[in-house]
Amino acid sequence: MEEGPGHHYAVLPHGASLTGWTDEEKAALDDHVRHLLHSRRAKFKRTMKGFGRYVRNPLGFIVTLYFFLITFWGAAWVLFLIGWIYVGHRQDYFVEIADQILTALFCVVGITMFPFRLVDTYHMAFVAYYAHKTWRVRKERGLKDLKDHNELPAMPPSSAWETGEAMQEDVEIPVLTAEEQKKLEHHQSKLAKSHTFYRPHETYTHHAFSIRLLITIIVLLDFHSMFQCALGGTTWGIYYKDRPKEVTAIILSFSLTCNITAGILIGRGDRRSRKTLVVEQMLRQEMTEEALKKLRKERGIKAKGLRNKTEKKQMNKKLGLRTKNPLDTIVHRG
Repeated sequence: MEEGPGHHYAVLPHGASLTGWTDEEKAALDDHVRHLLHSRRAKFKRTMKGFGRYVRNPLGFIVTLYFFLITFWGAAWVLFLIGWIYVGHRQDYFVEIADQILTALFCVVGITMFPFRLVDTYHMAFVAYYAHKTWRVRKERGLKDLKDHNELPAMPPSSAWETGEAMQEDVEIPVLTAEEQKKLEHHQSKLAKSHTFYRPHETYTHHAFSIRLLITIIVLLDFHSMFQCALGGTTWGIYYKDRPKEVTAIILSFSLTCNITAGILIGRGDRRSRKTLVVEQMLRQEMTEEALKKLRKERGIKAKGLRNKTEKKQMNKKLGLRTKNPLDTIVHRG
């Protein structure tokens, strides 16, 4: 969306109208939306408001507390290590206390989630296998490339065969057997439920998520859990005076690298699959709705057709928009 002279920043929510509004009132709405989109103060207020909602959620509070504890004990560990906090001959002892607590915090996620990540790997293996088989069979049969390499064809509903829609040239038919297709869709569904960043099919806001990135992310998370198991075994299995610090440092470095890389790839994959114009439009609709509320308070003018919370939830469900679990932040499952 280009911006310039005469550009309209406001985008009305679906079903809303400004019947009876004067040109001056419409211009005031547009100007307020422009302010919300470009003002740093407005962006900061939106961020803090969103953070407040996040923390009020029980799981969001747990995640926030978790990161606070990691930051606090991580800082304490560094300060003890470099000597900024000095306790004499007991320095190594307090370094070890901070190290033990940090290891426990890291392992809460890495080790606890390991069984679930192994199940995700099981589902991913089937998705990857049938994806590569689909690409190979289509190539062998001389079929056209898929419109979206990452969106594997789904089995059309039975009504599509009756109406002839499934026989149209632009409809991509699965090349897998009925049993294989059923297995593929089952594992796609399980994986999408576990990892909210993974979208096997196009949605209103996103294209299908990259299958190759999905494989890489899940393997990295598996390695993260493996390194966390090794870290816990080393920290708790060897007396701190006999434990080589290099071993702990190397294991921790590899573990954090795997987890951070997985997080970066999730963000990159999301940006690549995102429908930028649609997301931009949805943002402007949210800002327009916020501006409408302010104008209603200031001038007493109302827009017609605005949806309530229940109707919005129904609309989001219809569009396939999923609410992210706050716990996804901590375990990279979305």
